[in-house]
Amino acid sequence: MLRTPGEVQRDETITDPRKRLRETTARASELQGKLDALATVTANLYYENLELKKKTTSQGQRRIAALPASGPWLE
Repeated sequence: MLRTPGEVQRDETITDPRKRLRETTARASELQGKLDALATVTANLYYENLELKKKTTSQGQRRIAALPASGPWLE
């Protein structure tokens, strides 16, 4: 089926925005996946921390060692 010049112009006009929309959607999906992974890791660390605190408390060790004032974490 042949397209009219107006239809050709319309299709050419919407090609670039469609391409940018696909790229933006793909990027958003990628970032959502990274956010989900970060949330999972954070939740796991939170629960591991709770378990460690329970274990420490049950063993009668109420003191937690402080990190030294200097180290690579301060850089």
